[in-house]
Parts: sequence; structure tokens; C-alpha cells
Amino acid sequence: MANPKYGLEMWNDRTDAEFDIVFVHGLRGSRKDTWTKNGVFWPEELLIKDLEKCRMISFGYDSGVMHSDTAEITQGSLESDARYLCSLLTSERSKDGTEARPIITVAHSLGGLVCAQTIVSGEKVKEDESISKIAMSIKGMIFLGTPFGGSGGAVWADLARKIFNLVKKTDQKTLKTLKPDSDDLKSLRTEFPNIVSKRREKPEKIGVVFFYERFATYGVEIVAETAASYPGVGEILPMRTNHIDICKFETADDDGYKVVKSKIVELMQGNTKIQEQAFGIKYEMNVYGGNNQNVVSGTQNITNQTTHYGSNGS
Repeated sequence: MANPKYGLEMWNDRTDAEFDIVFVHGLRGSRKDTWTKNGVFWPEELLIKDLEKCRMISFGYDSGVMHSDTAEITQGSLESDARYLCSLLTSERSKDGTEARPIITVAHSLGGLVCAQTIVSGEKVKEDESISKIAMSIKGMIFLGTPFGGSGGAVWADLARKIFNLVKKTDQKTLKTLKPDSDDLKSLRTEFPNIVSKRREKPEKIGVVFFYERFATYGVEIVAETAASYPGVGEILPMRTNHIDICKFETADDDGYKVVKSKIVELMQGNTKIQEQAFGIKYEMNVYGGNNQNVVSGTQNITNQTTHYGSNGS
């Protein structure tokens, strides 16, 4: 029997959506609670209103407790989660013929490693495999406190200790730990930025934004700037919050919500610019509503149309 906590959950199944935004929770998170603050489930209650022509999807997977202090998060488990995500997305998108729709991922903590693994594994398999299809459809990635670890084994060792201590303080349970000398995770840290850089000037370009927390969690800085990003790969931004709350927003006036929303919009616009370069179609976008002119070059003939990503006046 399928676990109701795992798999995909659609928050608005729009047939006219122009982007799929996929949310991936982190350590011991869930499809809804990870993104909820004081009862406000912001992707559904805030973001859907602001970006109407985006389909919001949540992915739930086993990111929780194991019964061994020496358990290791390896590329095997990350890849399994990545393949699980991609197989479900491919199945869902094939039902309504939206396989070519661009994807933006929003991931918290270890969920970001699952998303990064999707990009890495997608490069190594045949083009007709689900993980390759989804990897090539991902056009933007937002990482919220993802523990990439920077460079050097000492950073991984310190990060593993901090995360383990955090969970011990919250529920005294053991969890999957980041083994400091994991060759597979070292490989992920190397391959992901290389692939993003390689795709930078292609139609398959991936826009990347890294957020890191400025405040300690239970007195400990969990994921610092150097551990949460790759310099030169994407934009690196601080958020005035802790590791737990970096993905939780209560109102549309929350500074964190406003900047995350604006970066999602920028990633959408950036994908459109790449399509202009590749196919000779110019889109003048107003992502919050209004009329948009399409100026066509070559032999294509596309009439004026309205592209409405958000509610008017929001």
C-alpha cells in the first residue's frame, strides 16, 4: 500500500500552466509542513495567487529517521529519490501532454541534494529515461539552505555533526547522516556545478539561486554561506532567518517570500530569453499580467497574445 506522505501532490492542476514549480522538502520534512508557518501554507495560499499560470507540485520522499547512527546518505539513496521524483513527474506530465513544459525546483536543505542529483544523473543516462527528460526540463533551481558543503572533507564532517545535533535536540531520534568521506557526495559537489556551467550558453540553461541562513538554529549555524553555494554557479543571497524557517513564510509582505517569489519570476524570464536566442522569438513579458507582444523573426508567424503569469495588481 502506498504511503500517503510520499509521491507527488498537485496544489493546482492547471492545464494552461506555462511552468511547473516543484517543491522538494528537506531532512525529516513533508510535502506541506515544510512550507507552512503559523498555519499559512505559502505555496498554495500566497504563490498560486501571484503566479497564476504556474502549476505547483509537491514531492514527498523518505528523508527521515534510520535506526543506525552510522547510516550514510550516499549517491545511491539520493539517486533513488531523484529517480523516484522524475518517474512520477514524467508519468504525470505525459498524461496531459506537458512533457516539454519547463520546470523550476524549490528545495529546502537535503531536498536540494536530491534536485542536484537529478541534474547529475540525467547527464549519464539515455535521453529517453525519465531522469534525463526531467533534468533537461529543469530551467531554474532555488536552493534554501542546501548543504552542498563547499570544498574539503572538514566542512562535511562539521556539517554532519551540526545537522545530527540539531535533530537530537528536536526529537532525540537518529537520522541519515552525511558521512564525511563519502566519495559519492564529493562527486556530486564536483559534477553539479560543472554541468550547470556547461549548460549555461545552451537552450538547456539552468538558472540557479542559493539562499543561506543568517541566524543560528538552537544556537548553531547549520548551513553557512560557504556550505550552501557554489561561487560562480548562481546568485548567492542571505536570508535573515534560521535553517528551519528559511522555507516558511506567513504573509506576502514577508521579506523572504518577496525575494523568493522575485527570483522565481527572474528564472522564468531567464528561460524565455534563452528561447529567444534559440528560436528567434522575442517575448516581452509582464509576469504579473497584461498584454505581451511576440515579435517574430524568420519565417514563423505568431500573433499577439496574452501571457499572464500572475494576478493583475498583485
